[in-house]
Amino acid sequence: MVSSRADRHQARVTGSAVPADRPETRRRPRRMAPHERRDDLIRTALRVFARRPPGDVTPEEIAEEADVSRALVYRYFPNMAELRKAALEQAMAELMSRLAPPEDLPPLEQLRVALRTFIDFADSYAPSYAALLNGGSVISTEETEAEIDRVREGVRALILQRTGVGSPSPKLLLSLHCWVSAVETAVMFWLRDRGMSREELADWLLDQLIAMLTAAGGPQEELDRLAAHIT
Repeated sequence: MVSSRADRHQARVTGSAVPADRPETRRRPRRMAPHERRDDLIRTALRVFARRPPGDVTPEEIAEEADVSRALVYRYFPNMAELRKAALEQAMAELMSRLAPPEDLPPLEQLRVALRTFIDFADSYAPSYAALLNGGSVISTEETEAEIDRVREGVRALILQRTGVGSPSPKLLLSLHCWVSAVETAVMFWLRDRGMSREELADWLLDQLIAMLTAAGGPQEELDRLAAHIT
């Protein structure tokens, strides 16, 4: 029963991902309200960024994919940096909405589902994911880093909430910071070589989380609460 609920949630969030391997086939209306056109250009950019590193994409490519003129792209986004930022904000909001698993699942299964969701999301935007984590890339800026930091903080808060820890110790917080960084790096390497399945990667990362949290060295009451939820 637990597996069935988790699988249904996974199917919903995976099914909402932007396809990375084919262009959108629906016909766009030739005329759109300004907010609709802006949203359409952002969705178009996300599809292109799922296939190519954002730093390599030109306004001409966005215009061709959206079936509009280059001038219209520039009307809404004077430069590619602004379009990349808008696309990142939408992608991160989309990710956070997917990451929260059903609360009726056991805490350990909730974390497993969230990890699989994150891996699927990174896989959907593989070229962009690698570029964002590369501090020297053209798309890595203070603004993009701040947006990613908000997601990292959201993930840490979600883990604390679902494990019942209201006032985490400094050692526990440090462990969570380290684990989130480990997840980002491990997924980046996995996207390169795919030496294990998505499920195996999620299970391995969950094992690392359990090991790091139980070895964090925080107060005994905190350790007991964590043990009751995730071991």
